[in-house]
Amino acid sequence: MLRILLSGAVIAALSSPTAAWQPASAQTSAGAPGSGFSGRPQVGGTYQTRIAPEIAVTGTGTETQRHKDFSGKPCLSVSGFARAFVTNAKLFDHVVNAENGCPKAIKIQVCYLQGSGCVSLDVPGYGRKEAVLGTMPSQKDFRFQFVEKF
Repeated sequence: MLRILLSGAVIAALSSPTAAWQPASAQTSAGAPGSGFSGRPQVGGTYQTRIAPEIAVTGTGTETQRHKDFSGKPCLSVSGFARAFVTNAKLFDHVVNAENGCPKAIKIQVCYLQGSGCVSLDVPGYGRKEAVLGTMPSQKDFRFQFVEKF
């Protein structure tokens, strides 16, 4: 009897359109209100997946905002890689590298995909910046999302 009641409650809750039952990507915000980080996050990682990045981060309801150069190409090129520790080859720093191809400095916020641990990067004009997103044991591959500040 209890099992029937619980399954009925779960079905009713999942079928109602409330914010509490949205996917995790819809619940994570690109930044605090007024912080300047807005728009749908861009997704990157150290490996290619079978699903498109747009599918992984849906439900925010806003368009992607990117700084662009005179020809309409995005100014920032953001990539990630894993760097093994010298003292322990099974520990990896997850490093995010951002390169700016425009004269204006750009601030971005980078997080693990659908995660809460974030780092901010101030990428100088025509420069590059790298930051450690986190450290994981025996995990080389990771995915991240980033949002540019406007």
